[in-house]
Amino acid sequence: LGVPAAKAAPDPGKVVRLAFDTAESGFDPVRISDGNSATIVEAIFERLLTYDYLARPAKLVPMATEGMPDVGDGGLTYTFRLQPGILFTPDPAFKGVPRELVAQDFVYTFMRFLDPANRAPYAFMLEGRIKGLDALAARAKTTGKFDYDAKLPDLEAVDRHTLRVRLTQPDLNFPNIVAHTSFGAVAREVIEAYAGSTEAHPVGTGAYRLAEWKRASRIVLTANPAYRGFTWNFAGNPGDRRDETLIAAMKGKRMPQVGRVEVSIVEEFQSQWLAFRQKQSDLLNLP
Repeated sequence: LGVPAAKAAPDPGKVVRLAFDTAESGFDPVRISDGNSATIVEAIFERLLTYDYLARPAKLVPMATEGMPDVGDGGLTYTFRLQPGILFTPDPAFKGVPRELVAQDFVYTFMRFLDPANRAPYAFMLEGRIKGLDALAARAKTTGKFDYDAKLPDLEAVDRHTLRVRLTQPDLNFPNIVAHTSFGAVAREVIEAYAGSTEAHPVGTGAYRLAEWKRASRIVLTANPAYRGFTWNFAGNPGDRRDETLIAAMKGKRMPQVGRVEVSIVEEFQSQWLAFRQKQSDLLNLP
């Protein structure tokens, strides 16, 4: 995500308004699979890795980590080192104490994919990949409770900011898996505090937080005051006029710039078009 900045400076007066053509399903990363929900989730939660979408071809880059993972044994072992000082959005679940993102949060997040109670659409991305994780899932189907306190030597927080994952077989595609939108880190105390309604209480470390939600009608995001920010520093594709225009406008700016995002659910394209023409919406996807 470019060069970290000391502090983000979003402008609360800058508002982006857009429309979704279908309703969202919720904002618990492990339980969603639709694109509109994923769009919101990506703004709220952070993964270990993300993509530089201006690179040609697009390439993986650090998100919550200090750098790319150390890869051992030909793709069998991955070690991720988190940036220290990343904070979750303030929430009552933290009882007034600033909550840092730590390696154990990713251990917990990975475990949630195999918890049968979550019916995670993307559980298949981890099934059979980490020794012991499938056994926990099988036991939970019998007991009715997933053991989140189980110690898995192949999925471990080595220290506060270091996560080590050992796969059942070498897989050089694993970094792409953890960059998937659904792998945004959650805090265990938040999930437990809002059990039964986690889709309505997303608490992450990303640039935005959920300020308002009227299901299938309206979603409002506001800038996360705890977000550390970054400096826009993407290279783009030399010689591509579109990239050059974007880079000239954005290079060196502190992100995020926008303080508020308002999303309306408008299923009919004609209604979306009229709202855009009347400047009630800033973005429009043409069919």
